[in-house]
Amino acid sequence: MENKRASIVFVLLGWVGILDTIFVLGFNGGINLGTLLPGILGAAMLLWRFKGNYLKRHFLKDRFIWLRRFVRLGILTLLASFLLIESLLLYNTQDPVPNQVDYLIILGAGLNGDKLSWTLWERVDRGLKILQDNRDMRVVVSGGKGPGEWITEAEAMQRYLVEQGIAKERIIKEERATSTMENFRYSRELLGQQPGYEPAEPVLVITNDFHMFRSKILAKRNGLNPVGVPSATPWYLRPNVYLREYFAVVKSLIFDR
Repeated sequence: MENKRASIVFVLLGWVGILDTIFVLGFNGGINLGTLLPGILGAAMLLWRFKGNYLKRHFLKDRFIWLRRFVRLGILTLLASFLLIESLLLYNTQDPVPNQVDYLIILGAGLNGDKLSWTLWERVDRGLKILQDNRDMRVVVSGGKGPGEWITEAEAMQRYLVEQGIAKERIIKEERATSTMENFRYSRELLGQQPGYEPAEPVLVITNDFHMFRSKILAKRNGLNPVGVPSATPWYLRPNVYLREYFAVVKSLIFDR
């Protein structure tokens, strides 16, 4: 009975992963590892469900008992770390905002040509409302030029903010970053050039909710004092981005120094 239930779960999760990838490709268009990952894992689950006995007989025989134990230990470790990190992603997003904040950082998130992607629009629009309510606050828009982008993400964000009435003098463009680590490294350099800026003072950071946990870690590694202000993630992207972010967090914890 338990084996039957496990088989049903594997089939359901497998198809969910594959359909998620198809769905996100239809809405978002961009093909990258994060987009394909749920589909790859889903296909692996279906393969294990329908070819698992064959694989066990040919690759996990009794003489390879050490390999079987290693695989089981690896799966348990992966599952435990996945649950822990996903919990941190869900519950470490919004911070209390101090009364006095002079600077805001908006992290880039991709363009369609020279147009803001939906994800990036959510971030910039969230920042726009804060800037409209805080007339003395300045903003760092951070993001370089990636594949399929005609201009830098920073330039696109600046154009949107200016169109909405934000004075160009309030906007600081950071146009070199191609990763979250670089977003903060180069933004920190620009902030250090601003008169009166002190590294200990709080800086608002706007990114999507799923991305906030890792962003705050990397901001602190670059000498910033981040205050998280999350923007919403479209519902159809949530399974994909939360799965991808697990691997991004593991990568950043180990390599982003």
